[in-house]
Amino acid sequence: MTLPGEPSTDVDGASPLSAADLLLSVVDGTLSRVARRPLRVRARSTPWSALRGEVDALVLELGDLSIAGLSVDRLLVHVERFRMTPGVPPRLKAGPLGFKATVTQDAIDDWVRSVHLPVRLTLTPSGVHARTSLAGVSLSEVDCELEVRGPFLGLRPQRASMLGVPAPIVGMFRGYLPLPPLPMGARLQRVDPDHGRLTAWFSLDDVDEPLTPRVARVLQRRLLPGLR
Repeated sequence: MTLPGEPSTDVDGASPLSAADLLLSVVDGTLSRVARRPLRVRARSTPWSALRGEVDALVLELGDLSIAGLSVDRLLVHVERFRMTPGVPPRLKAGPLGFKATVTQDAIDDWVRSVHLPVRLTLTPSGVHARTSLAGVSLSEVDCELEVRGPFLGLRPQRASMLGVPAPIVGMFRGYLPLPPLPMGARLQRVDPDHGRLTAWFSLDDVDEPLTPRVARVLQRRLLPGLR
């Protein structure tokens, strides 16, 4: 059995965002406006860092998002050493960066229905339980561990049965769970499955990008009031 949605670096023909694009869209409110969801911002900085116009750590959170047909219960971006250096043009620097996305069983169920899969995917503490049935009769069941395959979330079969009889797993099941479009350079680090919930952790490249004067003013007003 093979799930659709094999990995692809192109999402609906659109170019993926860079880490800087993602950070700016979260901080300046663009992502919040597009998603129509409020942004929660938590910042931590020492007095010395604030005098230098630097935020030691930023945590940016959005909830209940719909991204590429997949409902994301919670998106949390963690940024260290967020700073803006003066110059012509000024530059935004930050890093290390990472984010995590959490999806629930309901979101997986909705995705399965939207792509018309003849399979039920159940999130468990050990991974995913896949079950196919016909007229209420179970045809096959496969327990899969989740594994990181580059930027993708793969399913690795551990146990299988056909019509209730244990079956060999070699070549029986492979596939990928859906992931939202990822920023360029995003690296899937780990996956934490649980009953009815799944959280994936990603790392991003450090940011060092020139800023337009307008964006620099917005960032200074919102997050870097110590920089004058």
